[in-house]
Amino acid sequence: MPMYAEYLQTIAERLEPYFDLFWGERVAGKSMDLVAKFKMRNEKYFFSKRITLYAYENHETVLVQRTGEITPAKVRDFCAFLQEAIEELIVPSDEHMSSTLTGVLLVGGGVDDQVKRLVENFRYSRSFRFFLQGWCELRLLLVDLTTAELYTNKAGRSLREAYRVPGKGEVKERCC
Repeated sequence: MPMYAEYLQTIAERLEPYFDLFWGERVAGKSMDLVAKFKMRNEKYFFSKRITLYAYENHETVLVQRTGEITPAKVRDFCAFLQEAIEELIVPSDEHMSSTLTGVLLVGGGVDDQVKRLVENFRYSRSFRFFLQGWCELRLLLVDLTTAELYTNKAGRSLREAYRVPGKGEVKERCC
């Protein structure tokens, strides 16, 4: 298990300048190894900061969980968990613009083709009150620590470099 701890520490160091980090926090009834939260608020004001014309917020939450052996059922369960976590983590309001929920599964070895396809084909987004209170998108990443391979869904492609496995040479990445 030392590779899990080492990778979690690396990810924490990469996220720490921008995110608030929480270790071992429970989200939607499941214990996560690492939870990272980011919130950005923008506003436009008129003459004085007391007179706000409009404001909007963007949120990002990263949920990292390790698992020993990965199966298609575990991927489906994690995807369902991420969809449930939206209810707990995202609070739509008139100032909420967008939220991104990133789920990262850490695997200690071997990913079969069916699991790869499930991860690569996963898509989920949701609007709140017909986009008047913003929207949410789910990103899914599967990191195989023994082979240094990274699998993402389409929404997670931009995160490949941030979640690469260090010290294993070039990461073999696959995406849809």
